[in-house]
Amino acid sequence: MHQPTPYDINFNFYGFPIRINPLFWVVITLLGMPREITNLSVALLELAIWVLAAFVSILVHELGHALVFRHVYRVPSQIIFYGMGGATIPFMPHQRRYGFKGLLYEIFLFAAGPLAGFVLAGCFSVPALFIFLAINRDGQFFFNEGLGVAGLSVLIIIASFMQMVIIISILWGIFNLLPIYPMDGGHISREIFSFFSFRNGVANSLILSMITAIIFALLAFRFGQPFMAILFAYFAYQNYQELSYGSFRRW
Repeated sequence: MHQPTPYDINFNFYGFPIRINPLFWVVITLLGMPREITNLSVALLELAIWVLAAFVSILVHELGHALVFRHVYRVPSQIIFYGMGGATIPFMPHQRRYGFKGLLYEIFLFAAGPLAGFVLAGCFSVPALFIFLAINRDGQFFFNEGLGVAGLSVLIIIASFMQMVIIISILWGIFNLLPIYPMDGGHISREIFSFFSFRNGVANSLILSMITAIIFALLAFRFGQPFMAILFAYFAYQNYQELSYGSFRRW
């Protein structure tokens, strides 16, 4: 999943190596495609802003994990963007702490990504509100599809970008906190279950993860979100496989 390709974009940000697989751009673009297009130029601009906002939101999310690896565990890491989003990969195994303190450290490691996104959303909320109040005249915060690109001011574009960053950061953070493995919430639930039951903790967390993923797959299908339904169903299948073939052999 994380193997490099000749088409990856590589750069460093704040001392962290960043690698972006081209599939990331494809998936993010598909997720941001409008259902209806009344003005092609405005729709394309809005799609470009969506892709940039998603990239910024996910980058800040992964930086939350990377900063914990750097400053708490003293381990270097890299950030990889791939088709399913992003991942922070340490270059070496981090030294785990034991006991309840160790549990808190691990929870903080996995919660740091969503927390970073929530902080970003909070930081953008105030300037976005001021821009919104400055430019809003008719109660519309999204692009006015009746206007062409030439009719859009820089402030409208900035406000739309900030709004998308806020929405994506909040929703991405909540999504990642669901107790579904391999998302952050799934890692957190695995740490908690394993702390209270070393023997059956991983299996119990996978059972919770699988049930939760199935529920959200059904809900996504019910509300007309086939991509999310497929994603949750895939997570449920992954968890079932791990339960079936894991060393604990609960099933």
